[in-house]
Amino acid sequence: MEKRSAAREMAFLVLFQLPQKTDRVDITKLSKMDFHAICLSAIRTLADHSSSNLKKAESFLLKTERHLMEYQVNHPDNEMLTEASRSVALPTSQDFLEQINNCYQAINLLKEALQIPETYWHYQDTDIQEFTLSLVIKYVDHKEQIQQLIRELSANWDIDRMNKVDRKIIEIAVAEITQTDIAPAVAVSEAVKLANKYSTPEGVKFINGVLADVVKTVSSPDYSL
Repeated sequence: MEKRSAAREMAFLVLFQLPQKTDRVDITKLSKMDFHAICLSAIRTLADHSSSNLKKAESFLLKTERHLMEYQVNHPDNEMLTEASRSVALPTSQDFLEQINNCYQAINLLKEALQIPETYWHYQDTDIQEFTLSLVIKYVDHKEQIQQLIRELSANWDIDRMNKVDRKIIEIAVAEITQTDIAPAVAVSEAVKLANKYSTPEGVKFINGVLADVVKTVSSPDYSL
């Protein structure tokens, strides 16, 4: 994982550890030991998330195993057998294809769990720590303006009722788009990567749509945050 990608993910995770009210966040403390404690707490949150995903992966695989066993036992070729059922050709129904998709989902969830040691290793990198802290501070300093911009560009959504994961991904991306020299297209691409990992397919589309509007707005000569 590229350093800035790792820092963005860490910044995203850190946002969940901060007080929801900006005026309760002491910026001076964020640049000291408190920030390291917050990062470690974020990693523990990621570990909890992965633990939940592992249980979900196990559920997917057990469900697929049961489906295949039931299909084999109930297959017409095995109806009259009094002993162990014989192997049968795999079905090609939509139901079976969904079970195969469950297996792919389980594999992807396992991959995510295996990334925790890498995330912790990246956290030890000074460059990643500095970029993460810089991005979080920019977010905290401009949170009200960032949220106001999002409200204006997602008129059909109440930001306070928006899925929390989707909201944080959008907010950290808007902070990067409006407060750093990173190319907006890169910030959007990285936000979509986070959405693919932490959100839903619907969330990915929503995030991509909102951020496309953000980029269009901030590119206007008349724009100022």
